[in-house]
Amino acid sequence: MDQILMALRSANPNLSIMEVTDSSFRQYGQLFPHFHFPEMKRYIYEKTPVPADVTCSPELMAMEEAVQITQHVYGETACQVGYFSDSPDQLNALEYHKCSELLVEFEPCVIFVGQIWQIEQDSLNVADLKVFYVPADTCLELYATTLHFAPCAATTAGVRQVVCQTATTNTPLHHPERRDLTGENKYLLQRNKWVLAHRDAAPMFDETVWFGIEGENLAVIPVAARKA
Repeated sequence: MDQILMALRSANPNLSIMEVTDSSFRQYGQLFPHFHFPEMKRYIYEKTPVPADVTCSPELMAMEEAVQITQHVYGETACQVGYFSDSPDQLNALEYHKCSELLVEFEPCVIFVGQIWQIEQDSLNVADLKVFYVPADTCLELYATTLHFAPCAATTAGVRQVVCQTATTNTPLHHPERRDLTGENKYLLQRNKWVLAHRDAAPMFDETVWFGIEGENLAVIPVAARKA
């Protein structure tokens, strides 16, 4: 068993952390073990700051490795390749998109996931979520029906990831004045981004966010990073 996962389970006995290779993950997404992104990894570590949250990076989009994403995952549909680097340690919110999201995790991390049909009466309890450990250098797809948010850092090295979605996802709404409290429209925070937030995370969002997460704002205690 992965030594980091063992240490995580010991440090977080309140969480039932499963391996992302477990068959139970198949209802949330899939893995791409044959995809490799060494050029993108070098760029993220050598050319980008921490923290960082870039929706679409022209530098990553121009790399030959991006073809694995644009051609083989999104089937030539217009998409964007960006990156995220930080050290999140709490759930804070759940989001979904009307498209899959591809993640390339260069550091080990922990993801909280659920499914959109678990939202009832505009809320979801954290007891319904599953927790998965994602090893370093893993490429995974989260389906459009999967609730998720920023991964939590598994180690003190933080989160360093490439993030891919259909083009213009997570960008400002063109017509925010059309947003109302009808149906799921009340969760719409940005383009192709529906969010249910935890009240403890209110400072992270503007006043239009929908608070729909019930229960504890789940946290992950990271463990020491392994030396290279």
